[in-house]
Amino acid sequence: MKRFFILLSVTILLCACHSTPSETPSVTVTKTDTAKKNYLPVAYYLRAEIAEVDSFPFRIMKYQASHGRTDSGIITTAVFDQLAKEFLNPELDSARFENKFEENSFVDRSTNLVSFTYSTKDTGNGLKRVDVLLSPGSGYDKLSSIYMESISKDKDSTLISKMSWKAGRNFSILHIRQPNKGPETTIQTVVVWDSRE
Repeated sequence: MKRFFILLSVTILLCACHSTPSETPSVTVTKTDTAKKNYLPVAYYLRAEIAEVDSFPFRIMKYQASHGRTDSGIITTAVFDQLAKEFLNPELDSARFENKFEENSFVDRSTNLVSFTYSTKDTGNGLKRVDVLLSPGSGYDKLSSIYMESISKDKDSTLISKMSWKAGRNFSILHIRQPNKGPETTIQTVVVWDSRE
């Protein structure tokens, strides 16, 4: 009986080795990338910063330099909000940001900060670059700074805006107007609510 089972097993193995595989139709499977990009919530960080200034009795100073002179003075939170609104570019909340911008990131070991850079190849009007520095912490990352560049063109001139926000301290907005005819003009506005370094 043992011989019968051994002989049967060997016969099945031999038949299996010599059989040709059956023809199966080839099926092409395409995968679509459904993964959502997890870009930083830049607008959220900025709104949180603005809300913090609005909720505490800070003395807010504004400095504005243009045409070789600087003016300064204390401003209200309403004026602060109006100036800070420029940072809340609608493109930060739109699907365009994820579709048109590429993210690059790295950890700077010398400063222990994580850098995120968002840039676009779109040459039209609008936001062109966003840089975010985060300080990694246990369970969450703390905002260190945000830098943004945007371009706005019309028939008479080009306006370049360079804006930087230092978390919990200050922000600055540099407007460079390049007219089609005539000299370039610059206006820099700096708003400070905590002057500690």
